[in-house]
Amino acid sequence: MRKILLMSMSVLLVAIFVVPVSVSAQDDVTVYPIGAAQPFSGPLGSFGEDFVRGIELAVAQMNDELANAGVPIQFELSTADTEGTPDGALEAVQTLVQTTGAQVIVGPLSTSEVLGAKQFADDNGIVIIAPASSGVAGAIPGDNVFRVMNPPDTFAARAFSQIAVARGYENIAILQLDDPFGNGLTAEFTRNFEAAGGGEISVITYVSDAPDLSPEVTALSAEVASLSESGTTAVFCICFLADAQKILQNALFDTVLGSVEWMGIENLANPELLADEAVADFLRNANFVSVSVADNSTPLTQKFIDDFTAMHGSEPGPFTNFAFDAANIAMLSVLVTDNDGEAMASMVPFIANHYIGTQVQTFLDENGDQAIAFYGLRAVAPDEADFIEIGRYDGSTDTVTLNE
Repeated sequence: MRKILLMSMSVLLVAIFVVPVSVSAQDDVTVYPIGAAQPFSGPLGSFGEDFVRGIELAVAQMNDELANAGVPIQFELSTADTEGTPDGALEAVQTLVQTTGAQVIVGPLSTSEVLGAKQFADDNGIVIIAPASSGVAGAIPGDNVFRVMNPPDTFAARAFSQIAVARGYENIAILQLDDPFGNGLTAEFTRNFEAAGGGEISVITYVSDAPDLSPEVTALSAEVASLSESGTTAVFCICFLADAQKILQNALFDTVLGSVEWMGIENLANPELLADEAVADFLRNANFVSVSVADNSTPLTQKFIDDFTAMHGSEPGPFTNFAFDAANIAMLSVLVTDNDGEAMASMVPFIANHYIGTQVQTFLDENGDQAIAFYGLRAVAPDEADFIEIGRYDGSTDTVTLNE
């Protein structure tokens, strides 16, 4: 794999475009490649693995429907591990395109991964359909990246700011992942919180998947103690799930951090975080609230859950349906354009804007991002086994409604 990455661009381009769409001589079936670049390792590994299961379901169902209709077309899925990093995402996308001829990639997952692969996709007419990326830095018009399900964090920042004001938080201590997603959300939240009359904000950054986050937790505690002298202070954790688990293990023994309320990003509204009884108690006592895509449903919602469970033996994890929907948009785009990446870049917005998914309709803005934002505000349930919805945010009216 390393040798492939060291090839000159001219050789790489030849390698890309000489890989043909395969045709079965026996049945005269055209087989279109579709790539999935997801993190199977790193702090987002559990999400990436489940996302691929959702994509596998979409491909299997599309192939069945095509066969039943007598259409001589099938899709073949190939996957690659992004390792949760920008460089890993670039390598994964390059490898998928070069070895399979895929002109559309479902993924990567995070904004930093998407940005790592973006230039290659733009330069070579490859379409990236990202199911969950929401970082502000990825909102770029005219590129080949389409973020089709999860709305950009400009909406989430407004929701968190309104929650903070409604709850009477005067100051905020932010512990954030130091990457384009974390930096963008922090900047947007700060702008909205200050505009709403909020007080001081302190920011502590950390590097994802660090083996030890105790120094950052100690620094967070000191900032909370200092800010609390001038008013009610809360913690805002802009952290990936695996990182948050490490952070909370340290926070459990900190009386300062246990005395204030907490907010956290959408991937933290995950029952996996509550598997540790002490952590569940901590979050419930901290009046923890997360902003995540609302539990809306369409006629396809339960069918997706049932079909996923039948295929894989367990229910889908958070946001896995987004990967399923993104894969369907990708395959529909391939069918319309005969796997022509340049043509797909023009057609994806039209196809996406007419797609009703398993949770929400897609409608893309001028940046190729989901323009519809309905969030559920989630807190720890009384039995501490899961999260429950305690309010809503409507992006069309920019309004938070709390049921507290």
